[in-house]
Amino acid sequence: MIKIGMDLNIYSARNREVFKHEGWWDSEQVQEEFYARKFWDLVDNCSFIPKDYQSGDFIELTEENLEEMIKVACTYKDYFGTYNNVPKFCELRDKYIGWQEDEDPRKLFLEYDW
Repeated sequence: MIKIGMDLNIYSARNREVFKHEGWWDSEQVQEEFYARKFWDLVDNCSFIPKDYQSGDFIELTEENLEEMIKVACTYKDYFGTYNNVPKFCELRDKYIGWQEDEDPRKLFLEYDW
């Protein structure tokens, strides 16, 4: 794969089913929690992202996945040459942990395309 432009998003939703519906991006059930441009080092170095990932797949994230993303983001600069995503990932992990106390917790889904 030629590594050109890439948009990486993390969305929150109650379940994966919402992403199967046309226009899911406009749904009140889905909220964008994180966005990064061309953060290929994150994709290439997170063990839970399959090497045969297909654009448009949604990977449900766990607390362990978020911890790994924090470590990778501490090791590799983003496309803009900064580590600015580290605090964002930490805040997202904390938000995720808080949701787990809810009766019907929100879940996080990572998706990227190029």
